[in-house]
Amino acid sequence: MPNRKAEDIMIREVVTFTPETDLYEAMSVLLSRKFSGASVVDGAGTLVGVLSEKDCLRVIVGGVSEGLPEGRVGDYMSRDLVTVSPSASLFDIAALFLNRPIRRLPVVDEDARLVGQISRRDVLWAIESMREHYLHPKQEHELDTTSDGLGGVSSAMARARGL
Repeated sequence: MPNRKAEDIMIREVVTFTPETDLYEAMSVLLSRKFSGASVVDGAGTLVGVLSEKDCLRVIVGGVSEGLPEGRVGDYMSRDLVTVSPSASLFDIAALFLNRPIRRLPVVDEDARLVGQISRRDVLWAIESMREHYLHPKQEHELDTTSDGLGGVSSAMARARGL
């Protein structure tokens, strides 16, 4: 199997919050985007926490007697972070998901800046892609049927016609 790494499968455009983001605004974003959580970064893009659905549930539990409390993401986010580097292997990432009750892994560089995110589903897609690669490897003699202009059928036909 190819040695796929975090940088190969991570999502690079990640929804983030700051610790100062209003908690209910963050919850609204999570609900509208159907996300189970999001990374929390400071002004420099350094990962400082993660806000999950579970963290948001603390709002109702903490405010049972006095109504719904107000707060900021920084008041409720998890600070005990599990992260991976861009060079982490797919197998190490899968092991983390199996051994930890997490749904997403922030990918951080050597300065702890957020560079991407990997979900359990991203790992499943990568596994499926690897499986397809091994079940149906492209043979060198197979005709490339793409029409990308780099040697596909359309390009071959155009060359044959002298276009």
